[in-house]
Amino acid sequence: MTRLTWKETLLSLLSGTLTAFAMPGFGVFPLIFVSLVPLFFVLDKRGGFWPGFTFGCAFFAIDLRWIATLARFHPIVIGGYVLLVVYFAIGCGILGAMLAWRRHLRIPTWLILAPALFVLAEYLRTLGPLGMGFSALYQSLYRVPCLIQSASVFGPWFISGIVVAVNGSLFVLFRKRDYRFAFLAGGFVILLATFSLLPRLPQGTDSMRVAVVSSKVQQEVKLDTRNLNDLATRYLQLGDEALAADPDLVVFPESILPVYILQNETLKNSFADLARRGETQILLGTGVYQDRKIYNGVALFSTMGELVGTFHMVRPVPFGEYIPGRSILEWLGLGTWARSFLPLDLSRGDGYVPLAQFGTPICFESTFPGPSRQLTKNGAQVLVTVTNDAWFDESSELAVHFSCAVFRAVENRRWVIQSANGGISGIVSPTGRILGVLSTEGVLTGEVELQTGTSPYTRWGDWIVLLVAGALAGGLLLWRFFRGNGSGGEIR
Repeated sequence: MTRLTWKETLLSLLSGTLTAFAMPGFGVFPLIFVSLVPLFFVLDKRGGFWPGFTFGCAFFAIDLRWIATLARFHPIVIGGYVLLVVYFAIGCGILGAMLAWRRHLRIPTWLILAPALFVLAEYLRTLGPLGMGFSALYQSLYRVPCLIQSASVFGPWFISGIVVAVNGSLFVLFRKRDYRFAFLAGGFVILLATFSLLPRLPQGTDSMRVAVVSSKVQQEVKLDTRNLNDLATRYLQLGDEALAADPDLVVFPESILPVYILQNETLKNSFADLARRGETQILLGTGVYQDRKIYNGVALFSTMGELVGTFHMVRPVPFGEYIPGRSILEWLGLGTWARSFLPLDLSRGDGYVPLAQFGTPICFESTFPGPSRQLTKNGAQVLVTVTNDAWFDESSELAVHFSCAVFRAVENRRWVIQSANGGISGIVSPTGRILGVLSTEGVLTGEVELQTGTSPYTRWGDWIVLLVAGALAGGLLLWRFFRGNGSGGEIR
């Protein structure tokens, strides 16, 4: 593998930077349809690992910059951030190498191979202990409902694939000066838009008025148990403010108090009394101590103040709620270091079981399509995300995280409610329309419908898109292996 020239380096960096600018946080979403073109020009002329790696370093360094805000809690975060950027960038390098594996790729072959490989790469990035639901190309379009309705049929990765196909068509347009590819690029965009014509699920037979509590408690304050009484008073006052809207449901954010609320009779009774006084259901986030294990949980109180049940987070956040491979670190003699970073690991919940009619993905669980889909498949009629984004100190993570609520709504054709501390609270319709947001402390109210029908994506999941992408990518690469010679990626 030879080094990149300075022009090739600049083009690869430019491509990664433009792609990052298209993502939530900066939000210049039209860039997503052209941002990969500079990278494709570099891949067209040489072996692909270093262009892809350079692109990935620029893209992830900018798009995941919010991780660096955690350095105020432990300086090792900066090292972890750099390693994570390099880890994901290596994946982009492998992707680039596969795209430029053989020279003289025919245009139709290349325009199929590139989207298929990008789809597989984005999906694989969500797997494993370091899996992450952020930085997917489809997220750039969260404010354009007319272009994301295909997620209800094929899921979000299909959108990413079409975005790559548009970029690929424009690249061929500029490379070959063949203006037919301008129409092809427009055709791909129109294809996304045509899914807006799909019939919607029938309207729900029942509706409910919700009051979403949004708070602005700094993480350093929330973690300090000396602030418990003041915080409890603050949240109960927000609860009283919510009752003024005569809601059927009040939602509080994730882990609102530095104590196990369900094991503290005084606090448990206070929230139960709030439910009784308002004759409303209450969902709140709290740590749960049960069977000598600690969970990140959501509790549901009935209108009578009775505890209906709890949902325990199934997919804790790596290095935030558990340390992957802690037992190996203990064996290597690094247990003390690991405990200084995170004393205890949270346990995993048993499965995605709704609380009554509510599916309650917690925090970063909402960034992955799977948890919300499983909750809907198991009977959730409304999706309610509780999160604590105060960890990230008003960074771009807030917009990135909220964008995921839009896609979970469209994928499952469910109303989505998000209640955040230090983040963005909001209500999203089943078509991805953002009907209300609140990023300050207060209460957001609105009407949502209880949906019982299921979308094709809820029923089938990702397997159709992944199977097609895998078959296309595998078939084309095998064909090139037996038919092609040489290296590089020039198309013709």
